[in-house]
Amino acid sequence: MIAHHMMALFWGVCLVTLGQMTYGEASVPENLDKSIDELKVYYIKDDRELHNAHPVFLRFLKDIKVNLEEPEQNLLMSIIMDTYSRIFTQMEKDSQDEATKEKLAHVQEHLEKLQENYFPGKSAELKKYAETLWAIKEDDPVVQRKALFELKRVYREATQLKNLKNKERRRRQARITKKQKS
Repeated sequence: MIAHHMMALFWGVCLVTLGQMTYGEASVPENLDKSIDELKVYYIKDDRELHNAHPVFLRFLKDIKVNLEEPEQNLLMSIIMDTYSRIFTQMEKDSQDEATKEKLAHVQEHLEKLQENYFPGKSAELKKYAETLWAIKEDDPVVQRKALFELKRVYREATQLKNLKNKERRRRQARITKKQKS
């Protein structure tokens, strides 16, 4: 079962690296392409699980492009790249074959370079904030009381951010309309 999930995840990285990024090159470097193909031969013996209509990462890629703005896209893609890194680290630990371990490390190096080059900046910091927030215990009575105590201030901050975003959107729309008229 775990092998099937790993195979599905691995297949996902292949598709992600085959040009699904919104930035930069649409091709996979030849040496990376070769490593991915060799790993697919090693890991993907029975591909029934790969085509079960439940992709691991591809479902996010469609949503990323349609529903999110660039900073949000970068954050989510950074989280996806980090997830792949954790998956390949685990696959490397589980593998008994040294050549396979080397190929996994090679693929990981490329993913890390991709993340560094295309998704730099605050993504790692934002991801830490998100993970901290996701780890909050909703069923803890102290957390519940603190959340209630802080709600008005958080609500005001969220409203201010929304208002700023709406003002920026109206400004962009006005510029576009102005350009179209001229």
